Amino acid sequence: MGQKGFEFIEMPIRTRAEKPREVGLNFHGDWGKSLREVEDLCEALGEWLDIVKLAVLTGRLMDRDLTKRKIEVYTENQIRVFPGGMTLEAALVCNKVAEFFDEAEDLGCTVVEVSESEVHMDPRTKLKLVEMGVERGFTVVAEMGPHHPDEPFSVADTVKRAREFLEAGAWKIVLEGEVNAMMKPWADSAGADKMLTLINGIGPEQVITEVGGGWPFIEWMILNFGSDVNFGNVQADMIMPIEHVRRGLNRNTWFGKFHSL
Repeated sequence: MGQKGFEFIEMPIRTRAEKPREVGLNFHGDWGKSLREVEDLCEALGEWLDIVKLAVLTGRLMDRDLTKRKIEVYTENQIRVFPGGMTLEAALVCNKVAEFFDEAEDLGCTVVEVSESEVHMDPRTKLKLVEMGVERGFTVVAEMGPHHPDEPFSVADTVKRAREFLEAGAWKIVLEGEVNAMMKPWADSAGADKMLTLINGIGPEQVITEVGGGWPFIEWMILNFGSDVNFGNVQADMIMPIEHVRRGLNRNTWFGKFHSL
């Protein structure tokens, strides 16, 4: 990236890891952006964007050539792309898992997500899908937690299963945003204790937390795990504000102090 404006201003946290990053990740959902929108997003915010998912079944509903060209633009900007986990879930329902991996590869995706957002799986099936993705040469993320949850994460069970996925070759564990929001760690001490135990049990650098709960959750995560936490489902207009908080801005250690000439 080129020279920044106002470089004489020293930020509390001056540097960030260069792309491709392993920590401090942001992933964003593409819900049907045009090619021009993708180009604009990459030009303005690509430095702080690491991964894009083709949300839900967007890749099934959009023109294939357009999707492929969009993936090329993301890739040119060192942004990894994956079909939303529900695409693989749908392929499983249709008994087309092999075809899913073939299509993801041909479109230029380098990441796949194994999730149970809407489809319940035997744990062995989910583990096998992780192994299949790794064998096919994909970077695999394994998501924990359903949409529309009835209960928060079971810490012991979630840590156990997450470790199994990591041992099978998964790159990161994604914690579903709707469950994170249910736990309200920023407001509920019991939820905070569970979330701290859960993330520390897996390893903070191995976890991507979807930003269920919005800004209270984001700020709680950075306060408790530092600037290099990984966030998922980050909206485009949140990328730059999150970068400010990662750099130590909007905290009492910087703003709020009295200064004079």
